[in-house]
Formats: sequence, C-alpha cells, structure tokens
Amino acid sequence: MRTASRTLALAVVLSALPGVVGLAQAPENRPREQPGLLKVEFIYEKAPFPQCHASTVAESRGALVAAWFGGTRERDADVGIWVARHDGKAWSAPVEVANGVQDGGKREPCWNPILFQPKRGPLQLFYKVGPNPRTWWSLLLTSDDGGKTWSKPRRLPDGFVGSTKNNPIPLPDGSILHPSSTEDNGWRLHFERSDSGATKWEKIGPIHDGKDFGAIQPTILTHPGGKLPGRRSSPRRGPPTTAKPGASWPRRRCRTPTPASPP
Repeated sequence: MRTASRTLALAVVLSALPGVVGLAQAPENRPREQPGLLKVEFIYEKAPFPQCHASTVAESRGALVAAWFGGTRERDADVGIWVARHDGKAWSAPVEVANGVQDGGKREPCWNPILFQPKRGPLQLFYKVGPNPRTWWSLLLTSDDGGKTWSKPRRLPDGFVGSTKNNPIPLPDGSILHPSSTEDNGWRLHFERSDSGATKWEKIGPIHDGKDFGAIQPTILTHPGGKLPGRRSSPRRGPPTTAKPGASWPRRRCRTPTPASPP
C-alpha cells in the first residue's frame, strides 16, 4: 500500500475530454503544462486512516464517486472500503461502506475496490475480502442513488473474482467483460463475463499456466473494430489480444518493459 499522510491523500484530475476522469499527483508535483487538464484537487485532507491505496472513480447520477481501501496498512484487519462523492460543488467526507467483519466476529482486510456504472441499473462496487490475494473472495455492493447509500454486500459465486483491480468494460451484446487474475497457483490471468446485473457469470481461461511467466491484474483497452488488447502486470510478456471480444486471448510478445511486484 502506498503510504499517504493524513493531509495529502487522493487527488482527482478532470480532463477536457468529456467524461474522462483519472487519478493524479499532488498539485505541487504535477507538470506545469499538461494539455486538457482542468483541475487537480484532493478528495480529502483528513481521514481516520493513515494509508490508502487502489483508488477507483465512476460517474453516476450526475456525481463523481470515488472509492479506495484504507486502514493502518495493507493486509491489516482494519482495512475497509471507503467512498466519497463530488456533487459538483465539493467532495463529501470519506465514509466506510464495507469492512471484512465475518459472522463469527473475526475481521479480515478488504482489497481493490472497482466502481462500475452499467448503461442501465445501479452503480456497482466490487471488492475483495480475505487475509491475502491467494485466498480472498469477492463481493458486490450496489447503489441506486449515485453512491449516497449502498446495498448489503452480495458474495460473487465461488471461483469468480470479478475484476481484480481494473475496470470491466461493456460488450456489444450487453454483457460485461471483467479483467481478472488469481495468485493461488502462480500468477495467472483469466477473464470473466457477466450480465449487466452481475448475476450470471462465465469464466474465460486461464489464458496461460503461470509457469512460463507470471502476470496479474490485467486491464482492457478497446480498439477500433472490436478488438480488445489487454495489458497486465508481467515482467516478460506483452498484451494479449483477441479479434472476437472476450472469446479468446492469444499472446504476443511486447518489447516494452513492464514492471511487476514480486509475488
């Protein structure tokens, strides 16, 4: 987890391109000239947790909604999922919307929230709970009011992760494609397809055995013509590509160095 002081935590960049939102450096550290940059601001300056990581942002019902996991440090049991909203005027104070408290009272850490707004239906917030990425499980919260209030968590079917860290994308047939990976048997990539309500799930892959190379946390970029080249964290290979969206993922080598954290 990246260490962040209580006064400098998260920042959001609003681009000149409509609907484009991303995370940015602190205002004093950003480049002096960055075309398309409209505004840089911190989501919060004070929070009840010393560290945060894995931020995500989505637009829903006219508001920006941001989420991240925060706590003492990554893997600690007090790490929960926090949310803030921007209503067009200011960011709301961070609110913890999920924690890892189990039925017996034991608390597990939360990980990697992913916000996703389907074309129709409520805002979705996927996240993981568990002692580590090898044994975690995935849950889903939904919001009908743009992140003001949230449903009770619903656990995804056994064996399904949803998106590991990066955003899913809608496909032309109305289904949702989730870039995913596992770490329980080496670093392996796979993809998952769900309906827009995240009630029906299908797994694609793994697309490699994790022995020739290890890779986790893929992301998907849509190219013209329906091709979906994915990028992933791996030190030795480049992006998988497919001609038919989501159906198969043959590999091709990439000369661009890609940093990866050790397992």
